[in-house]
Amino acid sequence: MPLKVMLIAGEASGDLHGGKLVEALRELEPELELFGVGGDRMAAAGMELYYHVNDLAYIGFIEVARHYVYFRRVFNRLIKVVKSRRPQVVVLIDYPGFNLRFARAVKKLGISTFYYIAPQVWAWGQGRAAKMTGFIDQMAVLFAFEADFFARYNIKTTFVGHPLLEGMEVGLSGQEFMEKHGLTSSQPLLALIPGSRNQEVRNLLLPMLQTAERLRRLHPDLQVAVSQAATVEPQQLESLVADCPWARVVKADYYPLMRYATAGMVASGTATLEAACADLPFALLYRVSPLSFAIGKQVVKIPNIGLVNIVAGERVVPEFLQDEVAPAKLAPVMERLLYDAATREAMQQKLAGVRQKLGKAGASEKTARLVLEQLYLHQTETI
Repeated sequence: MPLKVMLIAGEASGDLHGGKLVEALRELEPELELFGVGGDRMAAAGMELYYHVNDLAYIGFIEVARHYVYFRRVFNRLIKVVKSRRPQVVVLIDYPGFNLRFARAVKKLGISTFYYIAPQVWAWGQGRAAKMTGFIDQMAVLFAFEADFFARYNIKTTFVGHPLLEGMEVGLSGQEFMEKHGLTSSQPLLALIPGSRNQEVRNLLLPMLQTAERLRRLHPDLQVAVSQAATVEPQQLESLVADCPWARVVKADYYPLMRYATAGMVASGTATLEAACADLPFALLYRVSPLSFAIGKQVVKIPNIGLVNIVAGERVVPEFLQDEVAPAKLAPVMERLLYDAATREAMQQKLAGVRQKLGKAGASEKTARLVLEQLYLHQTETI
């Protein structure tokens, strides 16, 4: 009887890290059956997809609530898959709104559960950590402080480091990157990184472009490049950029853009850690519906929302939330990052400290070994 692992990742960053995990599982145990929810990277690594992350990528309480019926249908179908295929372990990757409920349901079916990339309950719901003890068998976490936090709730937790340290290959020299995209290294370059979800692009790209336009009126030499994630609808991004012929769209060179840009505006999320690893000085932007934000303010109990600031334990990069995502507020900050070397260098020194806190490379293999250990243990217990 083949060994089976079901994996659930609900967004682009989960697919990125999940793809590396699937590769590691395949290398260690080539005959595994791997199936579930993921994206292009997980599929390319050898996982059978029931749903694509593009089908599930919504953020904000209200935005998710609007799609409740659809999410319920997805949930019920995946439970049927669990019942019919009986995986030895279900691996939940980030995406806590869905995955915590799914973990509880599959645990009741006698399936072993493993959580990779911990729900940020230390920020928005510490009471949930105590409840997780009943349906999460083991966790692999990306930050050392998370291991200490979950240990207080008697959840078996291992700090594996961050999988970002395994990748982020640039592949191009600075000159090659600039020539490829019609840019020059002799002028400052502003990177606009509006996120990997269509919703984020709708909320953030226009004020980013308006800020860039304001800066270009003051500094006509400023170059602007917009990162286009593979998970974003091209037509949506292109329609927003259409009135900005001075903005270059970068589709395939996300990491080189971060590495060679002078400064950037970055959507909140994993991209902030990627920017830190790339040594990119930046401002963090976050905007959802007003009601979702109001609910979130009541739930989140920490002073910073950005991962890079949470890991640092201080405000390393400025955070612009909701109405603060406005050209009049963003432009002065970005002007200093672009044209004041001392301001850039001061931020880069603090970003280097963030990189050090991400641990050492090898998170995917470490996590794969933990999953397989749990799989073999569960198999032995059920024989």
